[in-house]
Amino acid sequence: MHAMDITLRRLARLGAGVLVVVLAGCSAGAGQQDPPEGQPSSSSPETGSGMEIAHPKDAAAVDVCDLLPEEAATSLGVQQQGEKSTNNLAGSGTPACTWESREGKTKVSLSPAPGRSIRTYRQHKSEYVDYKEFEISGYSVVQANRVKPSEAGSCGMFLVAQEKQLVQSFVTLPVEQVGKTDPCSLARKALRLSVSSWPDA
Repeated sequence: MHAMDITLRRLARLGAGVLVVVLAGCSAGAGQQDPPEGQPSSSSPETGSGMEIAHPKDAAAVDVCDLLPEEAATSLGVQQQGEKSTNNLAGSGTPACTWESREGKTKVSLSPAPGRSIRTYRQHKSEYVDYKEFEISGYSVVQANRVKPSEAGSCGMFLVAQEKQLVQSFVTLPVEQVGKTDPCSLARKALRLSVSSWPDA
């Protein structure tokens, strides 16, 4: 009986060892990992915005506060000198510049978002209560807001500057103008008056 117990123990250890080897082989055998969340797999034919851009721009090639020309700022009713900050909406830690009216109530912000495409918003458009696509000066734009601009007093949209670069235009209105003035019209105007001045890609 003692010899039989020793034999059974050895068989059990051997079986456990084989099981460990088999499991290790299975875990390493695939050799491929899923792409990071939000990125297409290597087998996906769709990349970037999925569209051709006739005159691509590189909004990241200049200081972010140079994206809005002085005459454009005056036309928008904000001061010519903008204030630099960090925008976590357009992308992780991307630079932004905000121009304010003299009272500091109306705010217009521009922020480039390198590495992001319009496809991101198209795939999740059901998450936005305010979603529109249109063109400004020949460039595709997506307007995507989780709250109705007429109720929030703010509006954000992204212009496709090049294959993998968007530029966010975001406008915030003072409380007394909410429901009376369309913040999206100002956001569109900021892009229309500035895009031609950005450096070519």
